[in-house]
Amino acid sequence: MGVHGLTTYLREHQRILAKAVDFPRSNDVNSIVVDGWSFIYELYEESKLPWVYGGEYKAFSACVEGVVKAWMAVGLRIYFVFDGSAPELKIPTLISRLNHSIVERSLLFFRTSETSRSTPRFLRETRMIPPLAYHACLHALREVASSTDTLEVHFADEEGDPYAVELAGRLGAFVVGNDSDFVILNSGKYAGYMQLDDMLWAVPNSADAGDGNGDGDGDGEFRTVKKAKTKKKGAAQQGIHRGLIPPEHSTDLTLSVSVYTPAALASHFKIPVTLLPLLGALVGNDFSNQSSTQRNVQSLFFERQLTLSQRIARVGSTLSGILSAATQKRKARHQVGSVMDLIDRSVHALLIRPPSTMASGEIDAIVDRIVNAALQYAIDKYDGDTFGPDGLWPSKICALHRAETCRLPALFSRALLLSSDDGADDNAGEHDPRLHQLHTLYIAAYRSGHFQPKLMDILNTGTFWPRLFLENPDAENVARSIGRPIRQWIYAILEDAVGLPEAPEETEEPQVGQSDASQADEDDEDELIDVVEEDSETMEPIFSPHCVVNSKSSVRQMKSQRFRHRLHPDPGRTFHPSPNVLRNTLGEEHALPRKSNTAAVEELPSEQLMSALVLRWVVQTMHLRALEFTSKEREKERWTKSEASAFLAFYMSEGHGLDFRTTPAPADSEHNTASETTPVSSRSIQLMAQVLMAIESIHHLSQVLSVSERVPVRVHTLSGQTLHTFLAQKASNCRDTLPLGLWEACMEGLGDAFAEERPVKGQKKQDQSASPLSEPSSVQKAMHVGQRVASLDY
Repeated sequence: MGVHGLTTYLREHQRILAKAVDFPRSNDVNSIVVDGWSFIYELYEESKLPWVYGGEYKAFSACVEGVVKAWMAVGLRIYFVFDGSAPELKIPTLISRLNHSIVERSLLFFRTSETSRSTPRFLRETRMIPPLAYHACLHALREVASSTDTLEVHFADEEGDPYAVELAGRLGAFVVGNDSDFVILNSGKYAGYMQLDDMLWAVPNSADAGDGNGDGDGDGEFRTVKKAKTKKKGAAQQGIHRGLIPPEHSTDLTLSVSVYTPAALASHFKIPVTLLPLLGALVGNDFSNQSSTQRNVQSLFFERQLTLSQRIARVGSTLSGILSAATQKRKARHQVGSVMDLIDRSVHALLIRPPSTMASGEIDAIVDRIVNAALQYAIDKYDGDTFGPDGLWPSKICALHRAETCRLPALFSRALLLSSDDGADDNAGEHDPRLHQLHTLYIAAYRSGHFQPKLMDILNTGTFWPRLFLENPDAENVARSIGRPIRQWIYAILEDAVGLPEAPEETEEPQVGQSDASQADEDDEDELIDVVEEDSETMEPIFSPHCVVNSKSSVRQMKSQRFRHRLHPDPGRTFHPSPNVLRNTLGEEHALPRKSNTAAVEELPSEQLMSALVLRWVVQTMHLRALEFTSKEREKERWTKSEASAFLAFYMSEGHGLDFRTTPAPADSEHNTASETTPVSSRSIQLMAQVLMAIESIHHLSQVLSVSERVPVRVHTLSGQTLHTFLAQKASNCRDTLPLGLWEACMEGLGDAFAEERPVKGQKKQDQSASPLSEPSSVQKAMHVGQRVASLDY
C-alpha cells in the first residue's frame, strides 16, 4: 500500500531517515493515530490465529484489547481511524488487491490436494483476513473505550490516510500504520510515521533478574549461559520483543519505535516537503493507474531491471536536478514557471523512450494522471489556533471540519436536495422534515460506527465491494447467491431515504476488466453484466451497484471480470421491490428475511435473533435455488438439519468449542492443539462462506434500517473452528445445548427446505481427509494478551 517500494526504501535508509522514540516519555507528544485496517491486518497476521476456518474472532478480540491496553500502559493516548468510502481513482487498485489476496488464493487452495493444503507453509502463503475481523476489532475497541477516556475511534469522511494525518496534525501526534503514504502526507503539527511491524517491546532488567540470582554472586555459584541459535531468540532472551504484540511476564514495559517524518525524507532528496506528493505520484501509488485498460505509467519511466528503491532514488534525483537547475540565474531556459511546468519537465526527464515515438496526446494524458494521483495527497490547511484535543469537533458532524466544508453530509443529501428542487410541488414539502431527519440520523450513525464505512461506497461511487473469503470456485459466489438479494433491499432503502448517485451515461469504452490485448466474446455466458434495476410498478430506475455473474462462473472467471460493481443501464433486468412500497412488503413472502416475520422469531431475545435470521435466510435461499434449477449440484447445496443445529450451537457457544490453552505454548512448538483434531472439508468451508456472507449482509441491512441494536451481531464471541468441529462430528446433541425455543423458531415453516441427512463416510476415509492443520502456536500467546495486561494501571 502507498507509494510503490517506499517502505523498502525507508528500511534500507533507516539510519539516515528515522529517529528512535521511546515510550513512556515525558514530553507532550504521547498521542498516536492508528490506521485501523493496517492494525487489523498486522495483528491477525502476527497473532498466527487460524484463518482457514473462517476466523477466530473471540481470540482476535482479546488480541485487540491486549495491544491497546499495552499501548495505554506506556502512556499513549490512542485515536483509531477507519477508512470511509474509496475514491473512484482507487477502484483499479481495489480490483488488483481482490484478485491477489482472495481470488488467486482461493483458486490455489481448492486446486491443491487436501494433504498439501493442510501444511503450515501452504496456509501461511495463502493466508486471508477473515471477513468479520473488522466487527470483532470494533467491538473490542468499544469495550476498552467504555472504561477510559484515552481511546477514541474515528471514521474518515472518505479515504482514511489523509484524515489520519490531518487528525495527527491537529493533535500533534504520530501516525501508526503500514502504509508509506504516511511519510508523504503532511499537515499542521504532524509528528511523524511509525510502522506497526517495527515496534520493539523491552522488558525491564529487574524482571529478568528476578528469574536468576541477581548478578550471580549471591550463592557463589556459576550461572549457565546458553548461546542463542538465532538472533531472534537472542533478542528474546535479552528481554526484547519485536512486533505489535507485547511480551508477557511483565507489567513495566518500554516501547521503542522508529519515526519517519516528511521533512526528513524531503531533506534526503533535497526537495521541498510540498513536492513529496509529486514524488509519490511519479514513483507510483494507489491512484496512479485510473483503469486496467490504460498503460502503466511507471513502465514508461523505469527500466525493468531497476529495483523499487532505485526507482525512488531516480525520481528524487530527477526532481532535485530540475529544481537545482532552475535556481541558477544565468540559465533562464531552466526556470520553472509553475507546478504544471515542473510536472511536465519531470515526465519528459523520466521517460525512457523519446517523446517523438509516442502517440499524439499520450504525454498530456500521462501528465494528467500524475496530477490526479498527486492531488489525492491534498489536505486542507487548518486555519484555527487551537491544537490538541480541544481543537477537535468544530461542528457536531465532523471532528476536523466545519459543517459547511465537511464532505460527508453531501453523500447523504441527494434526496434532500432533490426535494428542495421540487419545491413547486405541493406534496414535496411534506417529505422535507422526514428526509432531514434521516439525513441527520445516518450521519450520526456513521460517526458512531453504527453505519458501516463499506456502505459509504454505495453513496459515493455507486459501487459495492462485498468482503470475499475462501469458498468453492466451482459454485456460484456467495456474494451473489446469499448477499445480493439483501443488498438489493439496501440499495432500495438508501435510494428512498438519502438518494443514490446517478448512473453514468453509456459509453463505447471497454469495461474495466477487459484488456486491449484480449476482448471478451460478446456471447460469453459468463460475461460480467453491469446492470440498472428498474421498479416493476413505477418503472423508475433504481441503480443497483452489484455484479451479475452467470451461475457457471468460477473464481478464475471472476478474476478476469475484476469484480467491478458499476452502474450502467441494462433495461432487460428489473428489480421487483419498489422503495415506495417497501414498508408495506417487509412481511410478505419476498421480503427479507424470507418468511421470518413469525411470532416465534419476533419473541426471540436480541442476542439470538441474528442466528435465527441467518439460518432461515441461508436454508431457504439454498432450497429455492434447488427448486429453481433441478440438478445434483443444486441439491447438494441444501442444508441438513444436523448442519443447522451445528450452526446454531456454534453461534451460541461463545467460542467455548476451542481448546486454547490458558498459558502460551512454548516458542519452538510447531502445532496448535485445537487444530490437530479439526478437519477442514470443502463442504464445511462452503457452509462457513455462506454464513459469513449472510451475517454481514443482514448486519448491513439492520444498520440501514437503524435496528442494529435489536439485531446485534455477536462476532466477538465466535470461533470458526468451533463450527468446523461441530460439522465434522455431526453431533446429534448440538440441539440439546441450544437456548429454549431457538430451534423451534428457526424450524417453523422450513420442514421441506432441508435435505436428507448425508451418510457418514467410513472411519478410515474420514481419518485420511482429516489431516491436521498446524499453524504456529503463538495463537495461544495472542489469545491471552488481554489477560496479561488486564491488571495494568493507566
